[in-house]
Amino acid sequence: MTMLHLSPALSAVETLAQYGIKTYTLASEVFTVGFMFWTINFMSNMIEKTYKAGIICGKFYKNRLHSHVRNGIISSIAILILLSQLFIEGCQLVYTNRNDILESLNNFRNQVGSYFVYQSVELV
Repeated sequence: MTMLHLSPALSAVETLAQYGIKTYTLASEVFTVGFMFWTINFMSNMIEKTYKAGIICGKFYKNRLHSHVRNGIISSIAILILLSQLFIEGCQLVYTNRNDILESLNNFRNQVGSYFVYQSVELV
């Protein structure tokens, strides 16, 4: 008999649990959709701010830095070409005079080596 009296209470609890589950599911879906909208809004604001910063930096570069950077790059390329020409000419000069350079270096090496050799002096 006690089971018969608990049956309406159990069905009421079961009904409340079902409504609670439905409410929780609906709230979680609303929260998820809200979070997705917030994320999309945040990303769109970041893209907008990045675009505006790019426009500001681009205008500043074009108005104040472009001519200086362009001249610097052109000068750097000219110096690189000049240095490469001098390097090639130096390599050709060293290759042409390699025997004379080798002889001079050997003489210098022998001279420096002689400073570290003990030479005995004979007394007469």
